[in-house]
Amino acid sequence: MKVFCCFFLVSLFIFPAFSQEEESSQDWMKVLSYGVGNQTDQNELSIEEANQRGDQCIPAHFANANLILSNNAIIEKVSVKYDYKEKVLLVQKNNKVTIGAPNIVKSVQFLNPELDQLINVGQLGRSYGRQGFYTVLANTGDNYLVSYQSIEEKNQSKNEVMPSTEIFGAPKDEPVMIQREDFLISENQKLYVLENFKSKALSQFGDRADLLKSYVKQEKLKFKNVDDLKKFAQYLWTL
Repeated sequence: MKVFCCFFLVSLFIFPAFSQEEESSQDWMKVLSYGVGNQTDQNELSIEEANQRGDQCIPAHFANANLILSNNAIIEKVSVKYDYKEKVLLVQKNNKVTIGAPNIVKSVQFLNPELDQLINVGQLGRSYGRQGFYTVLANTGDNYLVSYQSIEEKNQSKNEVMPSTEIFGAPKDEPVMIQREDFLISENQKLYVLENFKSKALSQFGDRADLLKSYVKQEKLKFKNVDDLKKFAQYLWTL
């Protein structure tokens, strides 16, 4: 029922491209905020509250972007950033920030070419429990290299030692927040998780594994170096 209502609202309010007139902006703000109730207790923030979330947002500061919706409608030139901890879009308009549900947005195309585009996890096949958006690092046709950032709560066990670089300060007897960044490759809707460049991880690519292993060694590629990940992906897509 919720899904039907969501798409009804989208078809009712959204047109192929939105003007910047106030009436239209109110319509798309309503559509974006619809459905966030099951993710957060509020659908608006002050500018100050939104700015305080900078260390959990992509990008850290608001930036102009076009939003491509699930029905291919376009919301043009809005000021937005993506909160990857809460898995919501933050959209700034007239000194007000609307919390937007990401499920009706296919992609976020930032107007600044130095900013990576965002693509909804549902656009690249099975999400395996992931929500929100991937950051697009490279793509060719239906092939994508993406990263997925998240902040997870984890209980500390007495015998468990966690790397300090991953912990957001917390007393030993309380849960800690761990920041993760996973790298994935999507080929024609099939998703591969890249844990490293070692043989076991490369074996998921089947008969291309040996060539990939040789290429990594020849080029001295380092995992988590974004430029090296891009080189790896571009080579993979030639095989």
